[in-house]
Amino acid sequence: MEMVKADIAIYKSDKAEYPSKIGLFRPSEKYPEYLWGDISDKENNVYYSVREALHLYGLDEENYGKHSWNPLAGLISENTSVLIKPNLVMDHNRSGDTTDCLFTNPSVIAPIIDYVIKAQNGNGKIVIGDAPMQECKFDKLIKESGLKDLVQYYKDKGIDITLVDFRELKSEISFGSHKQEINERNSGMIIELGEDSEFYKEDKKNLQRLRITNYDPRRLAAHHNSEKHEYYVSKYLLNADVVINMPKPKTHRKAGVTIAMKNMVGINTRKEFLPHHTLGDTASGGDEYKHKSILRVLSDKLYDFKNMKEAEENFLLARPAFFLAYGFKILANVIHNEPGEGSWSGNHTISRTICDLNKILIYANKDGKMCDKPQRKILNVADMIVSGEKEGPVMPSAKKLGVIAIGENSLVFDTAIATLMGANIKKIPTIQNALQIEKYAMAKVKSIHINSNCKELCGELEKIDKKNYWNFIPTSGWKDAFN
Repeated sequence: MEMVKADIAIYKSDKAEYPSKIGLFRPSEKYPEYLWGDISDKENNVYYSVREALHLYGLDEENYGKHSWNPLAGLISENTSVLIKPNLVMDHNRSGDTTDCLFTNPSVIAPIIDYVIKAQNGNGKIVIGDAPMQECKFDKLIKESGLKDLVQYYKDKGIDITLVDFRELKSEISFGSHKQEINERNSGMIIELGEDSEFYKEDKKNLQRLRITNYDPRRLAAHHNSEKHEYYVSKYLLNADVVINMPKPKTHRKAGVTIAMKNMVGINTRKEFLPHHTLGDTASGGDEYKHKSILRVLSDKLYDFKNMKEAEENFLLARPAFFLAYGFKILANVIHNEPGEGSWSGNHTISRTICDLNKILIYANKDGKMCDKPQRKILNVADMIVSGEKEGPVMPSAKKLGVIAIGENSLVFDTAIATLMGANIKKIPTIQNALQIEKYAMAKVKSIHINSNCKELCGELEKIDKKNYWNFIPTSGWKDAFN
């Protein structure tokens, strides 16, 4: 029976668990369309789950089960340049839990690479890349996860594939100070959105209060002010004809949830182009915290001083400022019983940054010029074999779901996945902001149809019984935004 065309496909398996990196994430069965001779002697349910999710989404439906099945052929052809964009946020989980709930697992990436190569007939270019947090040890992450060896596996077969750390700036932390290192080889391209930015109508006073934790506020102010709103986007993104966005859906302290749209923060090569919150309490026009606090004002001023001195490499002054700032912050958290730094549902800054980056993703051409029509195709493939709940994105707790989710439109995708996670999407600013965008629109969300191997998840999203939702535990600052 022919399947109804879905907006989202969800494949769920109670048996799915990440395989060992030793087998290079090869399938445990030689599927008819499989390109290689290498088969794992250990069961690999993740590969099977990705394959079935692509099938549920209706890709190349008529050839499924045959050698000719080519699920990505509608997106990719020979000589297509493909960017695979996983979420590689951090090399270790600060909660003490495993990294299974932290970043996109290579076992999910592996079958996607195989199907990309098939669609390209082995002739196109593949880049796998992300810009993780500035203190992430990228080399450690890709080695320990098996991603580095996976890429080498394809290189040995003559495939044009590259694994890239998009960051132009990264840092090491020593006694609370960030020692920064610049890698000019990973330069990006500045894209000025001007009046098309979500920050364009913000008043000058608030623009001066835009902040990102652990970055010199003067640098952020140089890119977002009353004259311009610019981002520094990786050339690998701009050069791609197709982007396969592979998020690790989690709860998120500043955005509520991180799914497909939030994953695009990793296309920006330097984070000081990315406003994350606005200094101050809500009564003063800020969104860093709800209630006015002298302790937080003092902490903010000390953090600004610390970040400026770090940028000047004056660590003798930066370090004592950090310890004082941190002390005031902890005391304020205890007294007010609420998080700071925009880590709550009143944060309406980071959502605008996310929307701006998704405009660039869709509408910026290879020269960085914004165009009227979409410039690249996008496919979202979410790794929810193990997701993250509670204090994500870098302190998540494992949420085992056994799910792979697929969809093309990022706003539709986020709406569906956030709903199933248990979020009230009317209280998720990223989704609500995106719905209001007219120029460089992402989607007009009406009814969302889901195909799934789970009967309780099939059909129209609004008709799914809430008892079948996944019920993620939100971060401490977003409890009011979850059902």
